[in-house]
Parts: sequence; C-alpha cells; structure tokens
Amino acid sequence: MAGHTIIPSPLQQRYHRHCLIMGSLAILGVALMPYIGEVGMANPKTASTLGLWVNFFGHLHPVFLHLPIGAFMLVIVMELGSIFTKGGYRPNTTLGLFFTSATGLFALFFGYALYLTGDFQSELMEEHKRDGIIFTILIIVTFLVKYSADLRPKQRFYRPLYYITLVASCAALLGAGHHGGEITHGDPLDVLPSKILKNRANRESKQVATVDPVVYTDIIHPILIEKCITCHGAKKKKSGLRMDSYAYLLEGGEEGDCLVPGDLQSSGLISTLHLPLSDDLRMPPEDKPQLTEDEIKVLEWWVKIGAPEHARLSEVEREGEVDGALHSIMGH
Repeated sequence: MAGHTIIPSPLQQRYHRHCLIMGSLAILGVALMPYIGEVGMANPKTASTLGLWVNFFGHLHPVFLHLPIGAFMLVIVMELGSIFTKGGYRPNTTLGLFFTSATGLFALFFGYALYLTGDFQSELMEEHKRDGIIFTILIIVTFLVKYSADLRPKQRFYRPLYYITLVASCAALLGAGHHGGEITHGDPLDVLPSKILKNRANRESKQVATVDPVVYTDIIHPILIEKCITCHGAKKKKSGLRMDSYAYLLEGGEEGDCLVPGDLQSSGLISTLHLPLSDDLRMPPEDKPQLTEDEIKVLEWWVKIGAPEHARLSEVEREGEVDGALHSIMGH
C-alpha cells in the first residue's frame, strides 16, 4: 500500500481547490445544523407552511439513509482487498468517498428535518443525531484527505491521515447505525436467542410462582412491553407519549389522553387499537407487531374496571370471556 501511487488526471488537479472550498463549507454547515430550527417546528399538526415542507423532506430520510452506508462499506471492502493482497490490488476509493460524502449530506439533512418534527424525542435520538453529524464531518474530511493524497503522492503525511480518518468514520457510522436501528426496530441484541430463551424462562417461572398476580404489573405491563414500549418508552417517546409506567399512561401525550380509567372511548390506549390499519393514528402501526384478540380483550377489561394499579386478580371482577383471554395470555 505504501508504494501504491495513483497518477492524478488534469481534471482532478483542476477541481481540487473547488472541492476543498465546498467541503469546508459543508463541514461548517453540518457543524451549525443543530442550532437551526426548533424541535416541533415541523409537527404536521401545528406547523406553518415552512414547517410542513420540513416535515415533507424529513420523510425522505429513509430514501437516502442507506446510500452512504452502502458506498462506505464498498470503500472499506476495497481497502481491505488491498491489505489482504499486500498491495496487489490497488483500488482508487476517491470517487466512492465523494459519493459517500454527498449522499451522507442528503441523509443528514433529511434526517435532521425528521428530527424537527418532534416525533423522536429521547436521549437515544440525541445520540443518533450526534453520531450522524460526526460521521458526516469525518467522511468529508476523509474524502478531502484522500483527494489531496492522490495529487501529492510523495507527501507521506496524507496516507496515514487518510487511514486514521477512515477508521474514525467507520466507528462513527457504527454508532449512528446502531442508535438508528434501536430507534426504528429496538435494540437488536434484545432478539439474541439466548436473551429470548432467558426472558421466556423468567416469564414461565414467574407465572408459576404468581398464583394471584397484580393485574397491572404482571398482566398489563408485559403486554405493553412487547407491543408498545419500543416506540413509547425511555429511549423513544413518539408523539411525546411514554407507556413504560402507570404514571406515564395517565399523563398521556401530544395526541391526548392515553389512559382514562373506566372510559374506553377516551382512552387512546384502547381507541387507537380499533382504527383502520391505514390510519396514521392506528396503534400499533401497520408495520409493527399487532396485539392479539385476547390481549385487546384484557386491555379493554382492565380499563373498563377502572384500570387499577395495585389490585390483584382475585380482587377484581371478571367475566367468563375475559377469563379465557387471561388464561391464554398467562398460560395457566
């Protein structure tokens, strides 16, 4: 790799200064991005025309999200090919880094627009935004360093700096990707077979040990953990709603009340379950795991009897149909 020399074309030499200027301006713009706009300004329910356009651009984030990731992974594979062949394969990754930088800017811009809708307020979201900004800045720097290394192959300073920025970019991308995946799909480590089997064993042992369960703690909350809290918990608080505690259920969110004890119609926890799958307010959304009929029956029964927080199963009234649903959910 050390002897790997790429002869620059006149076109590369001509546009080097332009790229340095544009790259520097892009880095400055990315660094200033967190200070532009306010969270909630693009909320489609309250936004001005400008905010609605920001909301529109935000929903393009998934379209561009995977372009810089794929291009960057190709660059990494090309560089690894050079390492494993001990310089026999000599890739020119400059164009790939340019494409990664350009599409990374688009992905970051649209992602920040989505952030301004206020639908994804959480510490996890802040970490994803931070890592996305760091990656975008680093990948632009990496491109500019590689471009300069191509034009000045005799200056040994550029090549080690290129590999340092390349590795740093990779680390930032892994962080941003992991946090983004957690926001969208939950922590991927939660579905490790060993963890699923452990949770299953814990549930089964708890079910055997709990002869007279607390309705909310042992029956209702596990349903919410499985079907709701991924999007409405401490890591991700969509529409300002958290459902990971009884107090948060009573607090509700931007869409209104989540839990009104004794009132099925006013409790968003129940009413959103019966909306058409195509409705934006339907919960869970169409692309998420849906509640079973038994789970819905149990939730409705719990709200109807006043949504007790501490009552045990033996202390509340229940009908035969609910008994069947409870038996199905609890497994005994």
